[in-house]
Amino acid sequence: MNDLFAEARRDVCEHARKMWQFGLSVASSGNVSRRIDAQRIAITPTAISYDLLTDDQIVVVDIESGAAVASTHPPSYELPMHLSIYRSRADAGAIVHTHSPFATTLSVLRRPLPPFIDEMLLHFGGTVEVAEYAFTGTEQVGTNVVRALGDRNAALLANHGNVCVGRTLVQALNTAATMEACARVYLQALAIGQPVPLPDSAVAAGKHMFEERR
Repeated sequence: MNDLFAEARRDVCEHARKMWQFGLSVASSGNVSRRIDAQRIAITPTAISYDLLTDDQIVVVDIESGAAVASTHPPSYELPMHLSIYRSRADAGAIVHTHSPFATTLSVLRRPLPPFIDEMLLHFGGTVEVAEYAFTGTEQVGTNVVRALGDRNAALLANHGNVCVGRTLVQALNTAATMEACARVYLQALAIGQPVPLPDSAVAAGKHMFEERR
């Protein structure tokens, strides 16, 4: 296995395992990727449970062509979505896509996640919108997700799950974990009453802080 990609493979494997350990995925559901350089990404393979995943199974992919490079396993089925985001967002250094229970519940309801806690603005950059439905693994998923993301760091995938973007895998995974926690609180609040949104001044201040951190 080419040592040129060893660090990136190790990073993706480590954070895919953490995603599973955090309860954000089951078996091989969801996927994780990061940029290696301007031409290539490293991404989790398809159909391998994260508790069994090893560094050498991480797939290196050419961003322009979508072809695997120096890899022994096929890439995640959701590769087209990852490539669409990397091609359209120069600031995206890493992507975490999960099927976490509470975020996925919102995706099934096709209900956006509004900023009702201050930290949500810092992690997401605003309301987490729901991307229009497209069948898993298709190019249209990527097109719809890029539109729903805009300049923010998270989006819901209708009837599917969520996707979180960051400069690093640490940031992207933290955003995914925060989103799941916030989705849980939001759904619990909805079961009791109507969540009170943040005031416009707080939303504007939080958005400014988010943009400064990008």
